[in-house]
Amino acid sequence: MLNISEIIQTIKQLIDVRVQLVKDEISEQFASVLSRIFLLLLMATFSVMILLFLSFSLAFYLSELMYSTYKGFLYVGLLYLLVFVLIYFLKDAKSIVDSFQKFLKHFIFRGKREE
Repeated sequence: MLNISEIIQTIKQLIDVRVQLVKDEISEQFASVLSRIFLLLLMATFSVMILLFLSFSLAFYLSELMYSTYKGFLYVGLLYLLVFVLIYFLKDAKSIVDSFQKFLKHFIFRGKREE
């Protein structure tokens, strides 16, 4: 005959193992998401640095062409103002927001792309 206490003990052990497997899987996924977010932030930081140095280079180049330091920086500033206004007017465009959301979802959570 089967001993009821052994069956209960076996079921408890199976549940404990399953709970531990779920905990391990969740912690692995959490670490993976955090590492991808960190990578995204690192890429954003370097992108900002690249943009900054390219902006200075363009401003100094335009200054050389126009023989006026302030005009080069003024034109680069106006260029950024134009880009800002363009982004401001396009901020509610559904296609742009959807594509950005899909990119972030895929990059951070490794979700399947919906076509």
